[in-house]
Amino acid sequence: MKTLIFTLLLSAFTYANSSIEVNIHNKITKVSQEDLVRLYLKKSNTINGIKVIPLDTKNRELFKEFYQKIIQKTPKQLHAYWMKEIYRGDKQPPKKLSQKELKKITKQKVAVMTYEKNPKTGQILITIK
Repeated sequence: MKTLIFTLLLSAFTYANSSIEVNIHNKITKVSQEDLVRLYLKKSNTINGIKVIPLDTKNRELFKEFYQKIIQKTPKQLHAYWMKEIYRGDKQPPKKLSQKELKKITKQKVAVMTYEKNPKTGQILITIK
């Protein structure tokens, strides 16, 4: 399966170590910081009008790094946000899956968003398939 990789065109200091991998057949060509924040905080379920399902990793370090660098929320802030949303009955946080489960689900479903760390560069790699 061919993919297209492009660097996020966002705040240089926040996103210098981030890139996005998009299935070449996907119509999403641009993702902003606001898109990622709205998607992962479940304020929206679309990017550029395309429904996307955000998924989290069970890897605690990567999870923490992703939310601090990309979503700009500390673990404490994130916990408080989700407690409020769950209490209201509005939303549930993205599902947390292992790396093996994430790879498996990206092959099965269309329009899912995941993230991982590139072992060679240390960049956070966000995948939309």
